[in-house]
Amino acid sequence: MSKQSDEVESTRSDRVNSLAKGLQVLLAFGRRHTPMTISEVAKEVSLTPASARRMLLTLVELGYVDQTGKRFSVGPRVLDLGYSYLASKPIWQLTQPVLERFSDAHHVSAAAAVLDGCDALYTIRANSHQPIQVMVSTGTRLPAHITAMGRVLLAALTPARLDEVISQIKFDSPTERSVTNAQELRAILADIRRDGYSIVDEELAFGLRAVAVPLRNRAGDVVASINACGTLRSLEISDLRERVLPALQLAAQEIRMHLAD
Repeated sequence: MSKQSDEVESTRSDRVNSLAKGLQVLLAFGRRHTPMTISEVAKEVSLTPASARRMLLTLVELGYVDQTGKRFSVGPRVLDLGYSYLASKPIWQLTQPVLERFSDAHHVSAAAAVLDGCDALYTIRANSHQPIQVMVSTGTRLPAHITAMGRVLLAALTPARLDEVISQIKFDSPTERSVTNAQELRAILADIRRDGYSIVDEELAFGLRAVAVPLRNRAGDVVASINACGTLRSLEISDLRERVLPALQLAAQEIRMHLAD
């Protein structure tokens, strides 16, 4: 390879690395939820303060980060990235109205999610205006292993991919009912594969229960999951199984009929 080719490859690598670091900076704000200084961003993303400063000032110039004094926060232009994702995927345009009708008809909150690493990443939300202890919206990340939607998505992974994801899970216990180890999680996932749905009862938060089913395309591949959730007071476990779950499965079938392979 010529020297010129080496230089081109080196430049290309530098550009990719810079883009990756910039995205890591944006994601750091989502984890912290508060404005950060340059040093705080550098620590969060494992950058030098000088590199973090360059990244932040570039993002400020582009409109993705706002600066107030010495502190930085996510700018409104970041919403364009999320909107582009939702607008480019027909699945979400099809799923939103179905979940809204389902939520209104059954007086539960509903949502859809995809798996991103060890997290269930919420893509759309339909709320029946129930008071829920865990506030979620588009872009919210919750640990997949203690959420109904996350478990449905984990259960659909290949064995090799599941091993990789489980090795990265931190088995923290938000409640005394939370799953605490990989062996227990694997047994739960086996049940989900057999039954075709997941119920999580007070594992994510006290007083909260949810049921989720896979969302498949016409080829049968799991492309997302949808759920229904409510408080223990508003959603009895028998009602969840006998009324809400069958309706949620019908909603998933309705969406699937309109999806491409």
